[in-house]
Amino acid sequence: MRVDQETDAIERLAYAGGRLTRARRLIARTAAQLHGAFTIDTLAERVRVTDAASGANATVYRAVAAMERAGFLTRVGERGGHALFARCSTRGHHHHIVCETCGRVAHADCPLTQAIEASNAQGFRITRHEVTMYGLCPECAARTGS
Repeated sequence: MRVDQETDAIERLAYAGGRLTRARRLIARTAAQLHGAFTIDTLAERVRVTDAASGANATVYRAVAAMERAGFLTRVGERGGHALFARCSTRGHHHHIVCETCGRVAHADCPLTQAIEASNAQGFRITRHEVTMYGLCPECAARTGS
């Protein structure tokens, strides 16, 4: 992992009031090394390769929750009923496109911006919305002939 990513994780966790234990540092370092979208179970398996105790599911779940609150990880969708997370450094409101084959994540502008603005103009107050897009990245589409 690049040093700036580890520093970013540590600074964000500290800012969010998270405890900076050895296990959380290892989990953050491992999360930063994963490319694309991953489940908490996948992250826990990778952490256990380095340190079985730090890879305990409860420890990883709590660390991921803290990293999500701190903005180090972002929930980008779901696979098989499990939440998918990824590192996202893009600021501002946007959505994600997740490759169903390799988990690659791309950013997309919000397609609902005009609808939200129109709703606000009519007096509605939109409190949240969710857009999840799945497909194949260019490399996976080329491999499958899609």
